[in-house]
Amino acid sequence: MLTASEKSQLEQGGFLVLENAITADTTARLRERALTLAAEEQKVDKSHMYLPNDGAQRVWNLINKGELFEDAIQQPKMLAAMEYLLGADCTLSSFTVNVIYPGAPNSGLHIDYPLSALPRPRPTFPMVANSVWFLDDFTRENGATRCVPGSHHRLEALPEPGIAYADEVQICGPRGSVLIVNGSVWHGSSANRTDTPRVALLGFFCRSILKPQQDHFKLVSDEVISRATPTLKRLLGFNSLPNLNT
Repeated sequence: MLTASEKSQLEQGGFLVLENAITADTTARLRERALTLAAEEQKVDKSHMYLPNDGAQRVWNLINKGELFEDAIQQPKMLAAMEYLLGADCTLSSFTVNVIYPGAPNSGLHIDYPLSALPRPRPTFPMVANSVWFLDDFTRENGATRCVPGSHHRLEALPEPGIAYADEVQICGPRGSVLIVNGSVWHGSSANRTDTPRVALLGFFCRSILKPQQDHFKLVSDEVISRATPTLKRLLGFNSLPNLNT
């Protein structure tokens, strides 16, 4: 489902924007539900706030927080990109809300775990990848994701804190888009200089041989499993469980 041009963009630049991947209605429903969950969790616990002055927030385990999210994570074009990068048997590492609140500073550039913990040089092939779901227009002012094109080829290097790189770009685009990012690409959120939260979802994927960021088998309810499609079961790791041979 990816064109030759889209594959080339992932190979060379390390990221790809899929515009209009989500319908306007679904985008609005996802945004409303994401902000509701964020507000509910803040009333109970602020442990998932980050950046100075609680400038950003994650809401974890979305697969267990509504059928809307179960359906969303199976978006065909997004999955095609993940399967191209990580193999047809890739699994879901985590699915989260990501809110960047007004006044939040930029987050600094990073590569995704576990790549940051590996010996160098890192593998030349992708091991993890992120999908950033634009539930708002991503602009230069509201915290659009920054990337350094081609940085996934810098196998010995890591981005240095506080350094502005001349080849860094902001990935702006309309709501309803999905940004695919090779986990080895240097990336991070930008400062939100508006008076409105910038809302996104982060669908993080890994090769099936890796341990996912969240233990879906303990976190996802039996109800979710009972109605899961074969695709969703595979994403949750059912096809990559350790064998029980004795």
